[in-house]
Amino acid sequence: MKKNRNRNFTFRLDLIIIFIVILLGPAIGLLISKTDLLDKIELLKILKPEVAVHEQILLNPNHKIFFSSTKSTDLEVLLEQVGLDYSKVLNLENLSNLNLLSLPKDLSTIEPTSRRKKIFLSSILPLIVNSNLEILNHRKALCEAIKKNDYEKKQIIAKKYNIDLSTIEKLMIDDTLIRHIDAIPISLALSQAAVESGWGTSRFALQGNALFGQWVWNESKGIKPKLASDKNAVVRKFETLGESVKAYLLNLNTHFAYSAMRAKRKRNCSQKKLISGFVLANWMGNYAITRDEYIKTLRLVIKTNKLELLDDLI
Repeated sequence: MKKNRNRNFTFRLDLIIIFIVILLGPAIGLLISKTDLLDKIELLKILKPEVAVHEQILLNPNHKIFFSSTKSTDLEVLLEQVGLDYSKVLNLENLSNLNLLSLPKDLSTIEPTSRRKKIFLSSILPLIVNSNLEILNHRKALCEAIKKNDYEKKQIIAKKYNIDLSTIEKLMIDDTLIRHIDAIPISLALSQAAVESGWGTSRFALQGNALFGQWVWNESKGIKPKLASDKNAVVRKFETLGESVKAYLLNLNTHFAYSAMRAKRKRNCSQKKLISGFVLANWMGNYAITRDEYIKTLRLVIKTNKLELLDDLI
């Protein structure tokens, strides 16, 4: 009988010990973690987990950063953090993939002017590069389709640019597509964004993300100008700045008013070098009623801010 009692007592003692460990273990562990006991007592060092220490991973150009703020200083801090300065971008590898959704409302208050321009150009640059790269991917697919004489593929690409191949002579299809589907020089796009939006401070840019002053004849789709020769004309508004950039590039690649510009820009599939924005600006007179003065202004913006150096990015 004694033996059975001892066994029962031992069994109960084990349960008590287990219960105490379960109950107090986490608390003891927490207390130890708040001290340096794990470092001071050799025996306890085995309880300290090994952690692999890695070097800091910097932002990769392939990682898209979506950002929007009403304060220019917030945007300026972000640009510094990701190392985005339009004047120092040498290649696509060191260009941060910033997707600025809208411009800060107080951008016009930033002084001096050079600081405001730097914020604007640095922020818009990735949007223009990304949209141009998308076009160049379409162009690459087009060149492959031309090489293989793949009509169906040509048709799919043509639809993206609102081109109806059934209205084009068969012998002219390839030439037409090559002229319409190509990038716009970065320097030209940046200069037009700056001029048309007042360096990002215009009412249309701030209220409607309209960087390029594109007109539309539907009041529900735009912002009414204070002075306009056509009462039905409004400046087209967009959900984001990126949409404005894409619409601008599509406009230049498709509208009949810029057919001379496209003819000047034309290059075949084997040519890698794209015409410079400074040169192509000479064919942008149709974009504004001031025509020659407008061209001079674009070229001045390109030259003064050394934007032509960015053309080699794509």
